[in-house]
Parts: sequence; structure tokens; C-alpha cells
Amino acid sequence: MKLQRGIRPLWRSQSGATAVEFALVCLPLLLLMLGIIEFGRAFYVRNDLSYAADFAARKVLIGQIARDAPDGEAQQKLESAVRESFHGGDPALLQIVTGKETVDGIDFRVLSIQYPFTFVLPGLSESPFNLQLSRRIPIG
Repeated sequence: MKLQRGIRPLWRSQSGATAVEFALVCLPLLLLMLGIIEFGRAFYVRNDLSYAADFAARKVLIGQIARDAPDGEAQQKLESAVRESFHGGDPALLQIVTGKETVDGIDFRVLSIQYPFTFVLPGLSESPFNLQLSRRIPIG
């Protein structure tokens, strides 16, 4: 009986309720914020890849890189243009492939770029996933 009288006031006490509620809400809120930050980083790197590809394509279109250059020379110049304009990560990790394609009688140089995106937070993904894009640049 005495024990019940001692426990009953503790059962009705509200003094620790805020701490318990915070503990329940804090982890999901923190995970949501970190997810938003990581998504924002991936979006930024993808946009920077797009800018780098557009920058290289623009160099071809305005004549700074010859449209009729041999494949090896054109690829080397396109790669250097992409790497110098990419600031969203390590330019050495970029995988750049160029090729030629003809669509409806028009010749294009195809520029494909891949970048292995890794999360800042450990444990979110064991292996990086590739952000990739390609551009068709008319050469004919």
C-alpha cells in the first residue's frame, strides 16, 4: 500500500514528457534534414555536370574546338573543356566519352559524362551511384 502511494504521484507527473517527446521527434526530423541536404548536393552536382557539358558544347558551336577535328583531338579538347568548367566535385573522377552519330542526315558529336556521386554521410549507400548525362552537338 505504501509502495502504491509512492508510485502514484510519479505516474501522473508530467515533468519529463517534453524530453520524451523530443526524443521521439528528433531522430526522424534529423534524418529528414540530412536527406534534404544530400538531395540538394546531388542536385547541385547534376546541375554542375550539365553546365560543364553545355560549356564544352558551346565551345564547339562557336568554333573554339574545330567541328571537323579528328576524333582523338576533339575528344581531348572536349574533355579538357568539361574538366575545367566542372566545380561540383573532383574533375579527375569524371568519365567522359565522345562519339559520332547521324540522325536524319545530320552529323552529331555525342558527349556523354558520368560522375560517381558519393554521400557525405557514411552508411547511406555502400557504393556511389552514377550521375550521367549526354549532349548531342551538331557538327555538320
